[in-house]
Amino acid sequence: MSAARWRVGPSDGPTVADVLERMGGASRGFAGAAAEGRAFLNARRARPDDAVAEGDELAVWPARRDAPGGPPVEVLARWGEVLVASKPAALPTTPERRGTRSLITEVAELLGLPAPPHAASRLDVGVSGAVLCATGARGQRHLAAMREAGRVARIYVGVAGGRVEGAGTWDAPIGAARARGGRSLPAVGGAGAKDAATRYRAIAWAGGAAAATLLRLDPVTGRMHQLRVHAAHAGAPLLGDRDHGGARSVTTARGRVIPLARIALHALRVAVPDERGEERAAVAPVPDDLRDLWAALDGDGAAWEEVLSAAPEAASLLGAPSGTR
Repeated sequence: MSAARWRVGPSDGPTVADVLERMGGASRGFAGAAAEGRAFLNARRARPDDAVAEGDELAVWPARRDAPGGPPVEVLARWGEVLVASKPAALPTTPERRGTRSLITEVAELLGLPAPPHAASRLDVGVSGAVLCATGARGQRHLAAMREAGRVARIYVGVAGGRVEGAGTWDAPIGAARARGGRSLPAVGGAGAKDAATRYRAIAWAGGAAAATLLRLDPVTGRMHQLRVHAAHAGAPLLGDRDHGGARSVTTARGRVIPLARIALHALRVAVPDERGEERAAVAPVPDDLRDLWAALDGDGAAWEEVLSAAPEAASLLGAPSGTR
């Protein structure tokens, strides 16, 4: 799924709504894009009345129903009052404002549920992949207990800028720090910092002069933006992660410039015991846009399949990453 992009000109109007009308309005599905959470102004979610300036970039993601071939919301597994759903990058996990589309509202519609499920974990807008949900109070209590006991296991795959070597654990504490524009963002050593740990392994390299690394990431703790913050602190911010220093675009060896409309991070697998103690797991396939990005950087397509087989405890025995050197 790709976004339509527009560079704001001097006569496009003063607000996001004006620019959307200029882009094609209802005839191209843009009229309600901001209200539905599909419009991004300079990579940040936009409201219809947000002011725009000449040179700003407005990106509009297609609505799921208007985008045949785009990644749909899918229920990957369901047992009792627990399910795992696959979230497209452009959707928030839960509604950001009344009436906006989200993963849980889409799941409720898909399954005919009387109310949206409870998201036991959340993925940021711009991140795709598997999300655990509970459809009732019993399921919610079970998932809360499993999380408290450290029994929820997750595997992520990400594409980081620069070269990451080998495997290990990132364990810098994470708190909150003031960002430009008055926002407070998670950061290493910020206010109220708490212990955080992420196991990582470099799976493959791509992009000629070590422009990118395909990473397997296993969060041990669950701090906000943890994987993104730890990767950036290690000097290898995830591609597209503008909040934490990630590149806004990449240039291929052939000189093609690829703008990045999402964060190159995907929740690949989640596993949790059911009420009988049997492990239940689900895998969310890597979306085409991430595969296409890796391929454009001349990355080895087979590397994606190595992520699941590369157990963190075996990482030190597996040697150097494979793929394009």
